[in-house]
Order: sequence, then structure tokens, then C-alpha cells
Amino acid sequence: MTLAVGIFDLFTYGIPGALHLSLIIYVLARLNIIDLASLASAPSVLQVIGAAVASYLLGHLAYPLSALLDKMAPRWNWGVVHARREFVARVPEARDRAFVHADTSVLLAAVELHDKEAAGEITRLQGVALMLRNSALALVFALVVAMIELVVGPARVLAGICAALLLVSLTAAIRHGRRVRHWDRLKTLEICFWIPGIDNSLDASHR
Repeated sequence: MTLAVGIFDLFTYGIPGALHLSLIIYVLARLNIIDLASLASAPSVLQVIGAAVASYLLGHLAYPLSALLDKMAPRWNWGVVHARREFVARVPEARDRAFVHADTSVLLAAVELHDKEAAGEITRLQGVALMLRNSALALVFALVVAMIELVVGPARVLAGICAALLLVSLTAAIRHGRRVRHWDRLKTLEICFWIPGIDNSLDASHR
């Protein structure tokens, strides 16, 4: 489970934070605030440690804004209700079972108690979904930078191409992130279907 948590942190905070860090370095270099040659001359161990820590912190700092962007984006969304409907359509005999209507975080805890390896697969899917969602914010900032370069930069054709690619990537990141989030909810329900006594435990918790 330690490995699963590490992967979750890497996907959710580390990778999106690295995108933010790369963009910040690019902007500072374009404004001649930092010298890339001097930055590259630092010891490689310090570079790796510094980049990892900065990426992780930036990932945490950007998390609330990423969540806000996700709420503002067009609704190509599948909520918990959609996952329940699809699961019940696939498995009609589960329609009246208690676990189908339980909170997904409670169901994940039940899966963790029942099978840590299966819970790790759900956690991986959640991490991928959050990575795509949180990376979308970095793509928004990169798109803004590309648009500025398109107006005032020397390589306007390249900036235009980059802007178009970033817009496509942004749309894909938001849309696929929501699709993976839907998959992790379905996976949770599918695994809970096979957990013995889960309905009795949930019924008892509501008494």
C-alpha cells in the first residue's frame, strides 16, 4: 500500500507540479530573470532534489485552482450517479443492495480492508484522474503564455502551433480525466459486489 500512496502523490501533485515548474522556468528565462546556463551548472543531485521538492509543493499549491477549473469547465462529466446507473444496468441484481447507494469513500475503505491490491488499482485510477485534472491548469497557463508569444514573440508561427496543440491537450486532459474518474467509481462498485457481508455492514452502520 505504501507504493500505491507514493504513486498517488506522484500522479496527483508531482507531475502537475513539474509542468508548472517547467512553465515558470521558461517564463523567467524568456524575461531574462534567470540564466539557464547558470541553473544547469548546479550539482545534478541538488537539481533533482530541488526540482522534486518544488514540483511537489507547486502541485499542492495549484490543487485548489485545479479543482475550481474543473467546476468551471464544460460538463463532459460523469458523476457518482452516472456510475451507479451504469453499474446497475450491467448488474441488475445489485439494484437494491445497500453498497450501491453508499458513499464511494466508505466503499473504498471496505475494499482496502478486503483486498489491498484491488484498492491499490482503484487508487491508481484516482491518481491518474487527478493528474489529468491538475495538469489542465498548467496547460491553461501554458496556453496563455503561447498566446502572448503569438502576439509579441519573435516566432509567431511556432507560438501559434503550440497554442493550438495546448488547446487540444487541455480539452483532452479535462475530458479524459473525468472518464478515468468514472472508471474508478465503476471499479469500486464492481469490487464491492464481491465483498461478503458488505450490505449487512452498511445496513448496521445506518441504524
